[in-house]
Amino acid sequence: MAITGGAILTAVPNAAREFPFRLGPKAEDPEVKMEKLSTLGLHDAELVGLAIDRAGACVTLHFKLENGMLRQASIQGLRAFRGADLTVQNIVSRVLRASQDEISREDQNRWLTWVTSLSDTSSRLSNQCRSEWIDAFAAGTLEMVVFEPSAGAEIAAVCDRFDVS
Repeated sequence: MAITGGAILTAVPNAAREFPFRLGPKAEDPEVKMEKLSTLGLHDAELVGLAIDRAGACVTLHFKLENGMLRQASIQGLRAFRGADLTVQNIVSRVLRASQDEISREDQNRWLTWVTSLSDTSSRLSNQCRSEWIDAFAAGTLEMVVFEPSAGAEIAAVCDRFDVS
């Protein structure tokens, strides 16, 4: 991986095929179900890069898989983002998505509080907005993504779109 002019260059496996991770109706394709069950292919992947574009409201996470292949997660239409415990080794245990019913309503509430607060401040989210966001997760018009670590960084985001390539 090389960083050139602010851009991170990575090799994308299977670039000819687009991964079907979009908001909207849940795909019934067996390949999508398998990918979902394998935490989007990111179990035991190492977070090796992170690019934040505040003006563009997006974050790109770069991962190195155990086999050496590189993948990236694109978080677009960012509403909230938080990471904690970033270290020199950051390994993903699993990736959870609200739109895929992988995060209970109770846990969505907990994650919303966490992602919209800091260690020394309370959540900036109003009760009305919290309720609207949770309803939007259920409708598939808004996404919550949580990267749970086996080591290092814990990351959560609320966004309009989440893609893995």
